[in-house]
Amino acid sequence: MGYTWLGMRKLTWEEVLQRHEKGELAGCFRLYDDNSEAMIDRGYDFAGDILAHHKKGGEFGEEIDTIDLELADGKKITAPAVVDVSALGCMDELEYELWHVIEDYMVQFGIRTQDDEPDWATVKAVQDCILNQFIGAGVNFKLFDDETQAEINKRFREKENEANGK
Repeated sequence: MGYTWLGMRKLTWEEVLQRHEKGELAGCFRLYDDNSEAMIDRGYDFAGDILAHHKKGGEFGEEIDTIDLELADGKKITAPAVVDVSALGCMDELEYELWHVIEDYMVQFGIRTQDDEPDWATVKAVQDCILNQFIGAGVNFKLFDDETQAEINKRFREKENEANGK
């Protein structure tokens, strides 16, 4: 599955090589499939540490800004300052996983579906509840890529100007 914590921006191999050439790779991280990471220190051995990790399929990353928040019952969470869900493309894989969780939950009550097709309305409702809890805690979701968001903002300003008679 690979490293998945959103508090880390994955670096391309080209970015790793560029940072190494500039002497800026120290402070970045080697990323592992179990969601652990190891900081690259100043005295790293390129062939032994970096190249070997890359050849094994390992990934690299740099930390991004995070904020500490609190869910409704006081559970502490750490989230990226901005969660860029636009980078996910579509959320189909997450929604299928959520459907399986819902099915497992229903089984505890002796409820089962009569066919294998997910109930997307239920998935959407549960997903909305989960996202609303995160939003309520202060998580800042970025839903669109920069170009799309700029177009939305432009159209919003145009509508405001029309409404204000400008």
